[in-house]
Amino acid sequence: MLSDDDGDKRALANPEQLQATLNVIPAYTWYAASSGGLTFVNKRTADYLGLPRDHPLRFGIDTGAAWDAHIPFLHPDDHDETRMVWSNCLRTGEAGEVSFRVRNAQEGYRWFLSRAEPLRASDGTLLQWVGVNLDIEELKRAEQALMRSEAYLAEAQKLTHTGSWAWDPRTEKVLYCSEEMFRIFGLDPRESLPSRDNFR
Repeated sequence: MLSDDDGDKRALANPEQLQATLNVIPAYTWYAASSGGLTFVNKRTADYLGLPRDHPLRFGIDTGAAWDAHIPFLHPDDHDETRMVWSNCLRTGEAGEVSFRVRNAQEGYRWFLSRAEPLRASDGTLLQWVGVNLDIEELKRAEQALMRSEAYLAEAQKLTHTGSWAWDPRTEKVLYCSEEMFRIFGLDPRESLPSRDNFR
């Protein structure tokens, strides 16, 4: 009978099976050596990046890449945070996630949420890292549009000296108060929300 450790080692000894599994997952998947060097990206990821058909990352060939060799694929503004998060994962051996923009084959960028998980033997030894990158471009665009909308609303309230607030009539508790509303009533927006009595 095989131990869990034997099963873990056998899974690593059969990289074709792991690669085949990652290739059918409808996401951008990858794995890296225990040292952090990227070793494999699934077909979806390789095609997105525009990697040549014979690129080592398509076949899981360990070229001894540095722990941060994947950074050039990312937007320059995202390099520092990504290095910090990934180096923390490697230092602690714990899972981690970070959002960044990845350059595609057409030299454009899309936002991804990247999650890395450590794959361990039954004795706790770190064998490798397995990760998934989820495309969050539409979510980021929606967040940016909301932020612009909120900025426009705040500016309009400031110019017209009007504020907005919301409260729950059942509890008579204030749920939201715009910054201009705080200013109108001479209250500090860094403090807790005012009570209905403050408005009265």
